[in-house]
Amino acid sequence: MISHIILRLNQSSQAISIFLGSIIISLFSYVLISNNSAFIVFDWLVSTLGYSFIAITTFLTITSLLCIINVINYEQFQKKFWFETGLQLSNLISTVALTYTLLGISLGIGELSSSKLDIDTINQTISNLTEQFSMAFITSVIGLPLSGLLRSILIIFYEHSKIPSSDSNLNIIKSIGVK
Repeated sequence: MISHIILRLNQSSQAISIFLGSIIISLFSYVLISNNSAFIVFDWLVSTLGYSFIAITTFLTITSLLCIINVINYEQFQKKFWFETGLQLSNLISTVALTYTLLGISLGIGELSSSKLDIDTINQTISNLTEQFSMAFITSVIGLPLSGLLRSILIIFYEHSKIPSSDSNLNIIKSIGVK
């Protein structure tokens, strides 16, 4: 029982380490290229995407990474479960991204319909509309490629795990008497 808990904690820490390492490398690359502070990225993410999208996407990404780790580490009969779970989680990331896209568009249209359009308020109305549409489209720009990347990595590792290893090929060759 304790070894099972330790194994789960180890796998979870691996998934979190991969996730945080990827974020640090991305932020470092951004800071290197743009000469801006990393805090600018965080402020932009929170103001554009919101805490809920960030939290949901982070949770789904870490659990998808956990599925990838389990596909790599488990025996063949358990890999199928983790593979299917990882595919569903990856698909859920794209579903959440598209849902937030539709939410942003709806909020933008709602803002437009409830605004008084005249010469004095048109700039503020367009500013609010652009902010909502920005959230709408950036969620898809982030979520859809992330989903595709995680799905691709999961499929590659799963299919690779189904290929017999060279040790088993040697055993087969020895068993049929080929030298």
